[in-house]
Amino acid sequence: MKEQEITKLEFLLKVNDNIIVQRFFNVRGYNPKAKNSIDLHEFIEEFITEFRENLRVRTATYMMDNQYEIFENPDIMETSFLDGPEKFTLTIKNGENILYSRYMDAKVYPPKVRYTVDLRPKLKPILTSLTEIFSTKKLSFDYMNYSLDV
Repeated sequence: MKEQEITKLEFLLKVNDNIIVQRFFNVRGYNPKAKNSIDLHEFIEEFITEFRENLRVRTATYMMDNQYEIFENPDIMETSFLDGPEKFTLTIKNGENILYSRYMDAKVYPPKVRYTVDLRPKLKPILTSLTEIFSTKKLSFDYMNYSLDV
């Protein structure tokens, strides 16, 4: 049996310069073309949609739980702790080589919500899916009559 080479990739989610989660995962039979695949893009798109929905629900819950405090002191909802923009950054890397990067505005969520993100319960399925995508040889690279296979 031929032994396949293992490639170590990194999954990194940050808010501004603060790491929310950083995990390394091993991929057997790494397919470098996977970074341009529709499969990876759709998976990340689904992840971001679920992430935003989770933040939206947590924001609504936070506001309902603290409605009287917010009414008395609206500064609780002040989201401008930093002068510039705040963002969530999702990055998938192979060493120093960035394979995929996605940004999302963080200032639309209250500080209590954006600085208390916890992905640990969902991390294993995320990394498993990423491992499958980066090791698959049969991927889709066609989008609206354009080939993304570079």
